This record gives sequence, C-alpha cells and structure tokens, in this order.
Amino acid sequence: MRCSLSRGILLRRSNHFSALPEEWPRRLVARAAAAFLITGIVGTAAPGLAAAAPSTAAGTSAATGQPAARRADAGDRDFRLAVGGDMTPAPARPATPAAQSSDVDKGNAAALLGIVAGPELLILSDRDFVSAMYRAADDLDKARPLEPEHQTVRERAIDAIIAGDDAATAYIKTGMAAANIADQKIVTDRREQQRIEREAKVRAAAQISATVTDTDLAKSVYDFIVLLDLKADDHKDTAVKTAARAALQGNADDQWRFLTDGIIAEHAKDTQRLVDEDTSRTEAEKAEAKAREARVTAAYYALGLSITADDPLAKLPDQNFLREVLKRAPKDTEVYTAAYEALLSSAPADWKAYVDTGAQAAWQRDFDKDMKKHDDENIKAITEIRTRAAKSAVHPDLVAAADAALAGTPLDRARFVATGQSQHQNQTIRTVGWFTGDDSYITDAGTSAKLVTWTQGSHPEMTWKVGAGLSDPSCFSFESTTHPNSYLRWRPPTDGNRAYADIAPTDGTDRFRQEATWCVKPLSGENLDVEIHPIGAPNAYLFLPGARDPNPDPVYAQVWHFDTPQAPTPFDRRYNADKNLQTRLGKPTGDPVLTADNTGYRIYEKGRLYLTYDENKRPVVADVYNGPALDKLISFFGDSLLQQHIRGQFDDEDEPGGQIIAVLRPADGLDLQILWTAQTGAHEIHGQISITWNQKTHFEVGYPTTDTISSPTGGAVYNRFARGSIYWKPGIGTRVVSGEIHKKYASLNYESGPLGNPVTEATPFGTNGGLVQRFDGGSIYYTPAGGATVVYGDIARKYAEFGNETGSLGSPVSDTTTASDGKGQYVTFSNGAAIYWSPATGAHAVYGNILIKWNQLGAEKSFLGYPTSDELPLPKGRRTTFTGGRIDWSSEGGATVAYSTIPVTARAVEFKGVQSGRCIQIAGVGNDALADFAGAELWDCGATAPKQIWDVVDLGSNKYAFKNRNSGKCLDLYDAGAGNGANIAQYSCHYGAAQQWEITTAPGSAIALRNIASGKVIEAANSQTGNATLVQQWMDLVHPNQQWTIIPV
Repeated sequence: MRCSLSRGILLRRSNHFSALPEEWPRRLVARAAAAFLITGIVGTAAPGLAAAAPSTAAGTSAATGQPAARRADAGDRDFRLAVGGDMTPAPARPATPAAQSSDVDKGNAAALLGIVAGPELLILSDRDFVSAMYRAADDLDKARPLEPEHQTVRERAIDAIIAGDDAATAYIKTGMAAANIADQKIVTDRREQQRIEREAKVRAAAQISATVTDTDLAKSVYDFIVLLDLKADDHKDTAVKTAARAALQGNADDQWRFLTDGIIAEHAKDTQRLVDEDTSRTEAEKAEAKAREARVTAAYYALGLSITADDPLAKLPDQNFLREVLKRAPKDTEVYTAAYEALLSSAPADWKAYVDTGAQAAWQRDFDKDMKKHDDENIKAITEIRTRAAKSAVHPDLVAAADAALAGTPLDRARFVATGQSQHQNQTIRTVGWFTGDDSYITDAGTSAKLVTWTQGSHPEMTWKVGAGLSDPSCFSFESTTHPNSYLRWRPPTDGNRAYADIAPTDGTDRFRQEATWCVKPLSGENLDVEIHPIGAPNAYLFLPGARDPNPDPVYAQVWHFDTPQAPTPFDRRYNADKNLQTRLGKPTGDPVLTADNTGYRIYEKGRLYLTYDENKRPVVADVYNGPALDKLISFFGDSLLQQHIRGQFDDEDEPGGQIIAVLRPADGLDLQILWTAQTGAHEIHGQISITWNQKTHFEVGYPTTDTISSPTGGAVYNRFARGSIYWKPGIGTRVVSGEIHKKYASLNYESGPLGNPVTEATPFGTNGGLVQRFDGGSIYYTPAGGATVVYGDIARKYAEFGNETGSLGSPVSDTTTASDGKGQYVTFSNGAAIYWSPATGAHAVYGNILIKWNQLGAEKSFLGYPTSDELPLPKGRRTTFTGGRIDWSSEGGATVAYSTIPVTARAVEFKGVQSGRCIQIAGVGNDALADFAGAELWDCGATAPKQIWDVVDLGSNKYAFKNRNSGKCLDLYDAGAGNGANIAQYSCHYGAAQQWEITTAPGSAIALRNIASGKVIEAANSQTGNATLVQQWMDLVHPNQQWTIIPV
C-alpha cells in the first residue's frame, strides 16, 4: 500500500509486514511517526531535487543568507541535510566512492525499521542516511520511553556518525542489522523477564491459595510480597509469613529469591506442619501425606509443575517419580543429572533424598547457571553503555547508575538493562573555572537561560534532559524539565565568539532543531569538563548572563561540567569529584550545616569541608582536617569564621610535616594562615607578615611559635618563629629578624628590651660577610668571625653621629657592656675606639692615644672617671674631658697627658718653680716692668717683691686671670700663640683666652699653669734655673721645668 505524508513525500511500506505477528498493527502509528521524521529530514529537499538547480549560491543558507554551518571536524563535507539548516539542494558532489553503501544496502537497513527507502532517502550520503535512521528509531522509541526497542540501533548510529564516513557505511551494510539483532534480544529478554516475574507471582499466590488480579500482578516484587503477607493465613501459612517479612527486610535479591523459591520451600514446611497437627490421621497416613507433599514440591523444582497432592504424579512411588522426571526434564540440566544419579542407586533412601531436597538443590544449580549466563551478558551490555556514556561527558548520572548496577546484584543489572538505562538522562550543567566559580548552573528562568549560583533547596529549574541533538544525533539537545518540549536554544548571530541562548518551546522547524542542537568538546583531563558550541557556529561557545569573559579569544571559552540530576551541594560537588579528597576526609558523619547566606560546613570522619565566598562573591569549597590547625582556626575566628574566605588546607612540601590553612579576611583583604608543625604547634599569621612569610622568609624563619601579637611600643605587631621573628609597623612595613641577630635580639628581651622594634632588614656591611640590622633603640651587628654584637641607647645614638659602621669608629667588636663600676656602659669598636656612657655624663667616644692613656690609667676607675666630651680640638692636639679631668694629646710630638684642674682659693699667689726654686716675675726695671709685652722670667723669690705677686681673678669654671701687683696687668700668652716657645708676658687685662689660665695637677703636689688658648703649659726655657731665665709655653711633657708650686700671699 502507499501512505501519503506531509510535504508531498511518499514512503512505501514493505510487503513483508503482512507476515508479522498480530501485535504489529498496534505499532503502525509508531511506524507512521518514523515516516514523518524522515519527511522532516528530507522533505524540503524534494522540490529542489526536481528543479535540478540550486536556488541560492552554493554554500549559502537559504534561511539566513549566511554561510551554512558545519561541524568543526567536517572539513569540506556538506551536512546541511543532516542538521536541517539549509534545505536548498547541496552543491554538486564528486562521484560516490566505491566504499559507499549501495541502494540495496540502504533499503535493507531502512526495512529493519519498517521503512521503504525511496529516492529521497537513497540520495543521502551514508552519514546523512545514518542520521535519518537514528531519527526514525528515536521516534519509534518515544512511545515507550521506559522500554525502548531500538536503543542499540540508536547508540550505534551515533557512534557511526561521530566516527565518520567509513563507519557510517559499515553501519548501513552490517552494523545496523547487528544492532537490530541486539535490540531484539533485549526486547525478548525483557519480555521473558516480565513473563517469568508474572508467572512467579501467580505461582506464589497459588501456594497460599490467594486470588490475585492483573492489578496485583503489575505491582513491584516488594509490593507483591506485602500483598502475600496480608493474604497469608495466620495459622496455615506461618512459615510463609515469617519468610515474607524477612525478605521485605532484605534487599531486592532476597525478595526475588523468596518469590521464586523461598515461598515454595516455606509452603512445604507449613504443609508438613499441618499434616503433623492433623489428629484425625494415623501415623501411616501422615507419612503418606508428607511424601505426596514432598513430591508436589519436587515436581515444581524438577519439572516446573504446579500440582496438588491428589495429582497422579504426587501419588507415584519415589522411584517411579524419578522415572517421570527423566522422561520430562531437559537432559542438559542439573535436575536431570541429579535424578539420573539417584535412580541409578538401588537405595530407596537416595530416591527419597532427591524428592525431599535433591530436586530443589539441582534446580538451584540450574537457576544459578542460567542467571550467571544472563548476568554475564548484562555486564557486557552495561559496560558498553557505561563506556559510551562516559565518553560523551554529558551523562554522568547514567555512568553512576551503570557503576551502581555493575557493583550491585544480578537483579540490579537485569533491571538496569531492561529499563534503567533510559531513566538517567537528566543532568545539571554547571560552570567550571576561576572566572565563574564551580557552583553556577544553567537555569531555566522562563524564556531566558541564566547562570545561577547554587543555593539551598530544590531547584528543578536547573535540571535538563540531555538527549541526542534534534538536528544531529552526534551532538546534543538540552530539554527543560520544568517546561517539557522547551529547549536551550542558540540565538544567532554570535557576538564575537559568544553564542547567547534562551529557552523556547519547539516549533518543529528545521531551523529550531538546528538552533537547539549543541556540540560538546571534551577537554583534556580526568574531570570530564567540556566546551559547548552551537552546531551552527562551531567556533563560538555558549555564553550566558552571569558568566565572566575577560578575553574574547576562544582559548578562554567557558568551560562546563555535566553534574547530577539535582544540583549537588557544593560540598558533594567537590567531594564526589575528587577520589583523593574522599580518601583524606573519609565518609561524611553529618548533614551540611548551612546559614541563611548559604555559607556553612560539613563534617567528615577526618575533617571538614567549608563553603565560603571569595572576594568576588564566588562560592569556594575548601578542605580542612582534624587536628590542632583546625582547632586553632575555629577558636581564632569563632562565630565569624564563615564570613571569611577559607582557601583550604595543604601539606607544606618545603617543611616536612608542615600544615597550612589559608584564609582571606574580606573585611580587610588580608591573608591569614594557620600554620602547624608538631614542634611549633598551631598558630596564626596574617596580613603583611603572612605575605612576607610566604614570599621571602619561609625557609629563613621556619614555622610560627606564637600567634600575631601587638608590640608594647610603636604600634607594631609581630610573630615569633622557630628561627626568627617578623614584625610589621605602620609606615615601615614588615621586618624580618633571624639567625644570630635574632638570638642576640632575644637575649635582650626582643621588643620589650632596649632595642624596641626593628626598623630595617639585615643588610650587608664591610667585606667580611657582616650584617647589620637597625632597631628603634639601636643596632645589632654580625660578622662570621666575631658573632653578634649589639649597640643601643645613647651609645647607639652617639655611634650614629660618627656614621655608624661606615664612620671613623669602625664596627663594634663588643656588646654593650656594663662598666666595672656597675654604673656605666661601653662598646668597643674595630678602629680602636670606644663609646662610654654613664647616667651622669651621657655617651661619648674615646679613641686613639687618648683612649690608650685612659685605659692605662684605669679608664672609668681612674681619677678621671667617665668622659664628658668627645675629642675636642686643640690648636696643636686633641683633648677629651672627663668627670675628673682631661687627657690632652699633642700633635707636635704625640705626647699624651692626663690631669685635673685645681681650684685656687688664695687671693694672691706666687708661682715657684719646682726645678729652679725661683719665682715667676715680670722682667724689667722701673717703667719697663709696667709696659705691655714685658716678658716673664725666673728670679729669686721675695715675699714682698710686687713683680712676683699675682692677684687672682676668678673667671669661673676653674679658669683664672693673674694680675701682676706691680703693673696691674695680666699674665698673657703672647699673641695667643699656639707654638712651643711662645713668650709669656704681661698685657693690659682683657680676660680673653690668652689671659685665661688653669691650675692643673702635676706629679706630687706640684701644679701646671695651663693656658686656655693653647692648652699648653708654662715652663722655664730650656730647663734653666738661674735668675732671668725666660718663661715660655710648651706642650705638656710633665717635665720638672713645667712644674710649679703655689705660694699664697
């Protein structure tokens, strides 16, 4: 007959349909639907074929005027008919290669689906023809979604389309027929399983004489056993009821075993018990009744017969019963072999044993063999399904269901092959990667598709039915589960590399089918992440509102992952995707604990997963593990923990045994870390200290031994570490103290000691590997040869005045050391200098010959005491003052002299030479002795000689002017000269430096007469002793001619 279909295309049905079973007419509607599907693929091609001339330019879409879309791997092949995009005639093709299938091959393949292949099908390329066959098979199966009859045909068609032209040709020639045979077996096995289950239910009900309806027989095995329990008699069927309830507490295998085997054995027990309870029978009658009931049970197991005790077979003696079994049972069964073996025995006990237990045991062995055979076939089928689903990367739920079936029982596998594989097409589709986070899902928002971040609760709008592509079964279409027959649809044109999408109900057009078809490109790696491209724009990628796309380069195309049918919690998403994480955390021990803002945690055997949000408000799931580090994390943050961004815990590869929990504090943008080792314990570091530790000082200072602590001064904070400390201070930043410098710093009580907080890093100095680090109150120096030394306080400030280590003093060679008197401190330096400090004098530097002299005298323990000045310049030398005197050094001869000043209490004095015994007077007679510049000389002392008497003028600070009583003029250094041999004379008093004198100590009770201007002393020239010996100045040599005694007048 001929069947007229839409668009003027005629498809003829094969004559062999008349020979099909009577059930075939019920399927004519499905066959017609398949014909309509073929019409949808090729219908619009027919007018073009008749016209024999294209209506638009070759390679241009009639619908859009744009280049026809091709798959990324299609090369120059034309797929417009396959994808339904361009319905104009295809450009002329080369002659069909010899490898292409023939029209007969295509006709035979189409006939497998009840389709007569006319010209409109035969003209298709092999790949397009296979696509048409997929559509036809898919349409036939839509009427029975849970019991598809062409599953293998469809799956192998997709495989062939993906594999290419040669595979498509092979599919047409032989593959489709082989797939059809496999489908027929699946259908046969399914129906056989349904028949077996129905018969088992009928037989089970008969055991307890229960009446059941077709509705009852349609119940699941579990529900049917519940029904049997309800219908069983509380007295007659006690063993059956007990076994039924036990089976209901077990698994599906236990329930199936009860239905097919257990109820028979339990009913036999009940029957035997009732016989024993029948007091109206004799023992012989009871024995005969039991024997008949045993044969009734044996007949079921050996021959599959449901008989009663009155059946002739039940009345046979055991030996004859075995003969009947051998006549009726198949010879290749355990039932037959066991009966044969028993019959060969001449012992009646062996015959009886077969009837009582042997038949059931043999039946069980036959059953196990048969189940093993079927189970092996199911395992193979499930493995193929799983492999195909895993390769697609879009059916993880089907993969999981297949894995569960493979790990389950034979019954689980049988059910999966029968119906389960068609029940796992729903998935959620989430984003992957830094730009979008890992917990945003494609969501049906009505007419628009959006990316929505996971939140608590049920979200069916995030679930999509993933099926073969509406225009190309080697790709996919995503059907909304909240709006059936509505699909995720590309909205052309593309925006650069972006392909925007919306949600729309199908309108049955070729254009819609193409726009609702998406090709998936799996990415490398084990995570099954993919890129999704419209089939009509293979160089564009799916882009939805809420996605971040900082770079239009297709290398940065959005990455997607197909996940469980219901959007998993971020905890489960992370946990299920990482086998190593599952091993480290163990099994969950409780449900997720979530807050209203969708942060929270879940506890596992060995740790926790935390859900928090990063600085860009993306959800992040981080793993942390039981132990001191987690305890510290919880105790440190308390109730505010979930407001932080927890980045996770990891092993420190650079520190054996080290553990790190990384946290970002959104409130201040500072990194915080919990660091733990067995030696140091768990402590937190944060902010710039944490950054510095990560970037520069991990190896240098080791792990922290304290939390971050506020310094008592300067607003600084710090952490102690195993081998150092890190400080941070506003305006300065972080400073690291480590190594020998840190040890010295620790010995001084760190920041609470005299040094305070560090202000610089340790920096090199000198050429011998030296390091110096500055602190608020001083510096620590280190050299490999000398170790660490410290300079602090006033000594450090004085040292800085001299240029620190680059100045004249050199570097310190001693610590700041307490002086021998227990009052002062000092530091010695590499250039032969020292700085001494006391509370009364402050800090002053002493160096060179002056230091040598001072040390010879006993330093601070000498009469001089502590220095009160640094070195001071003299006209011809240097001077350092001390609490008890001075040390002068002469540049003219290098002499060094220490002395003290002596106060003068007398109002008038004479100066008598220790060596000469004569006194100093003004030379000259008469007016000559009154003139300015009249020189001084030695003369015999006279108590009443005015020229030898000097009135004392106190100028303060132990400085004096000496006024000659004869002239009234003052003792003067001529011209304030600085050189040795300068004259001492008199001059009108002006009390300038040349006329200022000090009385300083000399050996014994003598004194020296020292000029303020020159720093030199008066002496008798050339050590002469006679009258008129010239008095001059000279550098202090502590010679006898420079020593005098004071004679009060």
